[in-house]
Amino acid sequence: MSVQKAGESVSAQGRGEIRNKALLQVAITEAFAFLNSGEPREAIAHLAQYADLAAPSDLASYVFGLIYFNAEDFRNALIWFNRALALRSAYPEALGARAIVLQRLGQPQDALEAFRDVLKLRPDDADTLFSIGVILQSLGRMKEALAAYESALRVRPNHCEALTNRGALLERFGRFEDALACFEAIVALRPADGGALFNKGSILQKLGRHEDALKAYEEAALVGPLDAETELNRGNVLQKLGRLEDALACYDRSSRCRDGYPQALYNKGIALQGLQRPIEALAAYDAALALDPRYCEAICNRGNILHELGRLDEAFSAYAEALKIRPGFPPALTNRANICLQWGRADQALRYCDEALRHDARHPQALGMRGAALQKLGRLEEALSSLDRAVELNPQAPEVWLNRGNVLQEVDRLSDAIASYHEALRVRPNYPEALSSLGVALKETGQIDQALACFNEALRHKPDYPDARNNRAGALLLKGMLKEGFEDFESRWERSNAPPKTIAAPPQWTGEDLTGRSILVWDEQGLGDLIQFARYLPRLVEAGADVTLLCRKNMQRLLSNVSNEVRFIDALDPAAAYDFQCALLSLPRGFATTLETVPAATPYLYPEQDAVAKWAARIGAHGFRIGVCWHGNASINLKRSVPLSCFGALGAIAGVRLISLVKDQRSIEIETPKGPLRIESLGEDFDAGPDSFIDCAGAMTAVDLVITSDTAIAHLAGALGRPVFVALKQAPDWRWLLERSDSPWYPTMQLFRQEQRDQWEPVFSEIAACVALRVGARSGPPDPLAQTGAETPAAAISAAALIAIPGAVGELIDKITILEIKESRVEDPLKLANIRFELDLLRKLKAEADFGGVKLDRLETELKSANEFLWNVEDALRACEMRRQFDDEFISLARLVYKSNDRRAGIKKRINLLFNSAIIEEKSYAHSP
Repeated sequence: MSVQKAGESVSAQGRGEIRNKALLQVAITEAFAFLNSGEPREAIAHLAQYADLAAPSDLASYVFGLIYFNAEDFRNALIWFNRALALRSAYPEALGARAIVLQRLGQPQDALEAFRDVLKLRPDDADTLFSIGVILQSLGRMKEALAAYESALRVRPNHCEALTNRGALLERFGRFEDALACFEAIVALRPADGGALFNKGSILQKLGRHEDALKAYEEAALVGPLDAETELNRGNVLQKLGRLEDALACYDRSSRCRDGYPQALYNKGIALQGLQRPIEALAAYDAALALDPRYCEAICNRGNILHELGRLDEAFSAYAEALKIRPGFPPALTNRANICLQWGRADQALRYCDEALRHDARHPQALGMRGAALQKLGRLEEALSSLDRAVELNPQAPEVWLNRGNVLQEVDRLSDAIASYHEALRVRPNYPEALSSLGVALKETGQIDQALACFNEALRHKPDYPDARNNRAGALLLKGMLKEGFEDFESRWERSNAPPKTIAAPPQWTGEDLTGRSILVWDEQGLGDLIQFARYLPRLVEAGADVTLLCRKNMQRLLSNVSNEVRFIDALDPAAAYDFQCALLSLPRGFATTLETVPAATPYLYPEQDAVAKWAARIGAHGFRIGVCWHGNASINLKRSVPLSCFGALGAIAGVRLISLVKDQRSIEIETPKGPLRIESLGEDFDAGPDSFIDCAGAMTAVDLVITSDTAIAHLAGALGRPVFVALKQAPDWRWLLERSDSPWYPTMQLFRQEQRDQWEPVFSEIAACVALRVGARSGPPDPLAQTGAETPAAAISAAALIAIPGAVGELIDKITILEIKESRVEDPLKLANIRFELDLLRKLKAEADFGGVKLDRLETELKSANEFLWNVEDALRACEMRRQFDDEFISLARLVYKSNDRRAGIKKRINLLFNSAIIEEKSYAHSP
């Protein structure tokens, strides 16, 4: 019985378990039904009634845990998963579910350990490896996460989620090609995966493959519904491709997707800026800010538009508003610095840049703007350091490359500056500002034609760019194209950092008839300019004008004798009225001046006789007296100044005295090959009065020669008609033209040019050789060609045969000037008779052919000067040869021979062209010097 009763009990227990399982099955089914109908609380309440039935079962506990998990009751889900694992520790599904719950509860480290427990049971579970990667990524352990994703993909290469996350991490690590391979693998598996196509497009953007990126975004748009992010990025790529109108359409679609999308509106504003539609861009930024008033980038770009529109105060306030929202925001600080630079507040601009860099030491725009501010402050090496760092961080910033080039040019590193401008043009082809600055650097290296091409190209892309036009003026004038150059020179008033026009009304004179009209001419630029262009004042008087010159009071005494009919003032009378006004350096334009019509007659200024007497007495008559000047305005660094040591070669010439003409009359000693030499001082009272150059003009009449760098002293000597040598840098100021050794502005001036940049010694070696000739000529060296006693009877001359030889007009004038020089130097009566006979024949021929006129007179004077110079050179060469002295002096003299002959040939050719000579002498060389 007892056995029977026991059996009956077991049977009852089995029936109970079956019933309980059935109840659990129904309860679980009903709970899932509640979940599926969106009633999680009901699902949990229903399930709670059966907790005791589920507790003994690992499977039931696991399923109860899943229901609680899906009802988002994570803590109770964790309890049930823990119960399942207590019943069966090697339960991988429960371990995995527990790990996921721990993730949701914000316990990533515990979740990680749980997933690792799963791996002990299933080492090749791709989903678990993926989940481990997700947790490691959330913990910031990116390299370990990447390794986990790669482990998952080794197990299951088509695990798209692992491919997605691996691609994202590789993108973060900058491994764009590897990231692209991940997203392409997903697209191959799921061609309609819009997310993968979007990610592919983003990577292609970063690789600079914009056309491919656009194609990926377009495919993403085709496979899915209209998406704000896809349209936004599609617009960004179109903008990079220069398709700004198409980009605008994408930004509009992106914004419509979200009933207003601030970033899409912001990017739309950028595209509108690129289309030069600033008012519409401003509206787009305003629309973005209406949706997100704290959108700092939009506030800054709004400020940029206001800046572009010239509304600087409003722009400055906009940047201030951005800084209230985000203190230390580098773009706002940098843009404020930019406006401060425009206002001329470089020190304040520097403070804003430094503040921006305290917040972000690697902010390239702040570094670039800091460099610009330091340049304005004259701290060039610091500026260069900031700009170098800026282009290192962002090599695609053309403005920074441009500013860097400008600083390099200012510190005289021209080749580096040129390279920097080319970098700016690489990033932004046809960048007018870079083209103009490149042209300036090329001009400074003597590449005038290349410089002119740069200025022309800049103006082609930006016709209203005054800086390029003003720079082109300098190149045109250097090439002797005065009419075109002076036309462009009018842009000097609109160029960057231009001084304001002194006079804006009445109308500017541009060549109108001046008979009976009044004109106010006003001084501008340097003292040398005032002296040089004062020559035009008498021409205005000759044209019938009533002329008033507004100029510096300290220059009026010097200029007073330029014309008795010119009125001088140093301030405007409000009651005075004039028919015309004209800046002094605009007068050549009004007179349509060309090289052939330069008013070159000198002297047009005259020293005061009291000054002449005073300084003649102080200087004395002994020796060969050379007035010297080696620098001008020290505040202008144009590399025109000459090292004092260069004058040593002059001081070494026997009999030469060097007399300082600079205003600062300190005692100066220089080294010469013959030992120390003192440059003579004229005393502390030299030009110490309120009127400039009065003493200097008087002293110039008491010296035999003036030698100077390119300063106002050169202009004064030329205007006084005094003999003057001017030492010029390789790329001179425009007025000295190119290659010529004479000046069309000053007939008594001889120019000596650097052949290599910064190399003054060869210039002064040539000057010293010329000075030696003059010293020797004054002391009367014997003529080695004079043959005393040679007989050429006059009767024989009259009986000699005459033949007619075809010749060039230039050759005729050349022979006349040479015979005139011989006539003044040869003393032998028989030789003199021959010379005069030939000279009479040639003068008669010139008169019969009617070769004359003002232009020829000027060219004939220039040719005679060249031949006199060559005569002296050849005399000195013969003297060296007689002494068998073949040293550096001999070489310098020999070089002067061919240079002088080149000059002669050029003048003769100009005469030939003037008279349309049938014969044109041409010169050609096997090798250029």
